[in-house]
Amino acid sequence: MSKIVRASHIIAERGVNVFADYCNRHNPYIIWREETKNDFGIDGEIELTEKTDDGKTKPTSRILKVQVKSTEHDNSYMIRETEDSFCFSASESDLEYWNNYRRFGYEVLLVIFDGRKGNEYLYCKKITDIDVALSTKKGRQKAAPIQFSKIDNHLTTGSNEFLDRFASSFKPRLNHSVSEIIDSNLWPFRSEPRWMYSFSSRFKNKKALFSEIQSGIAPYFIIKDSFIYTFTDARKGFKEFFDQASEDGCNCQEHRFNDIVSSSTLKNYYVELMNAYISDFMRRRGMWWQKDYKRYYFYLKEDQQEHKVSFKTRKIAKETEKKVVGYYEYGKDHFFRHWAINVKIVFIENKLYLVLNHKYLFTSDRRTPIRPDKITKYTNYINSRTYNDGVLDELHFWWYHFAKNNTEWMIFDGKNLQHPDISVGRPICFDVPFGIAMDSVRSSAKTRPPVNENSQQLAIFL
Repeated sequence: MSKIVRASHIIAERGVNVFADYCNRHNPYIIWREETKNDFGIDGEIELTEKTDDGKTKPTSRILKVQVKSTEHDNSYMIRETEDSFCFSASESDLEYWNNYRRFGYEVLLVIFDGRKGNEYLYCKKITDIDVALSTKKGRQKAAPIQFSKIDNHLTTGSNEFLDRFASSFKPRLNHSVSEIIDSNLWPFRSEPRWMYSFSSRFKNKKALFSEIQSGIAPYFIIKDSFIYTFTDARKGFKEFFDQASEDGCNCQEHRFNDIVSSSTLKNYYVELMNAYISDFMRRRGMWWQKDYKRYYFYLKEDQQEHKVSFKTRKIAKETEKKVVGYYEYGKDHFFRHWAINVKIVFIENKLYLVLNHKYLFTSDRRTPIRPDKITKYTNYINSRTYNDGVLDELHFWWYHFAKNNTEWMIFDGKNLQHPDISVGRPICFDVPFGIAMDSVRSSAKTRPPVNENSQQLAIFL
């Protein structure tokens, strides 16, 4: 069956576009930032601007979250309609979702787009405690009404009255009265190979090489254009391998780290070789590689329904267990949810870093990913409920799992093998002279003293 575009998607996008046009035409201009396209939750945010003395438009860092609900049918969530008003039928999940944003300091604007009979009416209302209280589900009702006035809540393009009506609801993005400690997902290498070696080979790929070489010890290596690249001089530590794999009479070339950094080709080979070490390290930590989604995920045995690993909590360093794989059922959907990570090696100038992003993998049988649309649905559900503290907890978990109570991840210990160590240090953190309002719930202090008594802790991801 060929793919189709649903009518609900078309009218939803039309409503967002009409609201975006309203913001664009408003004076002063209202910045509209649409969220990544999906069918879940907040559609975007708006930021106020102001005119400078020289007539330029300047953003003010005053932010409001926006959800747009659109309809073009009489039988919709616009109910109890009269000539002057109507009610929006809010679901319990709507109220919970908006409350999560409000709990962390952001106000939410609910925008209704009425596209019935070719109209393009916009109605806008800030969600308040009163709306939530009045809309709380009673008895068996599945939805709750939020009342709109067709006069007071109507947005008219060109009226330029948005600021007068909603300016007091905006939350400043930056608060310069506090300081924060920024935690990143940028993990610096504490030790890494400073040389790479290459020699011409009789083989074009690993499959051909291993089909002929049946025994002996080999270093970690890659083959590119019939050249073998390693981090150790194979003539010294792996002479049998070198003699079998190399062309007769070939020499071993040495590539210094500075030469690697200045060559995009050598840099790519270096990263690929490092990934071979990381892949082996991940297997030792109970994680497998999923090539389609390019992430490592926690392995689960065929006879297991869940998997837990031990770690210490971030705030009080309490020994506990984290469930990293579990079996879940939601309606007709049955799946395993695995904690997973995406790792990427990057060069910043002449320094080497590992970028780590927390991910999930949803499988039907512990191996096979479920449908992409289902993955998007359940990932969005989790992410919408993961705030700054949760992100910090994820970073802390991965550090503890990989470091195992040490001061670094020891990806490869080469002391007894005439091989350089490969290790990763704690993720970079630094102080900034501002705070972000969404993180009004205080996080625990880091191991070093906070900047001042008002310090908070914030996670940023690259």
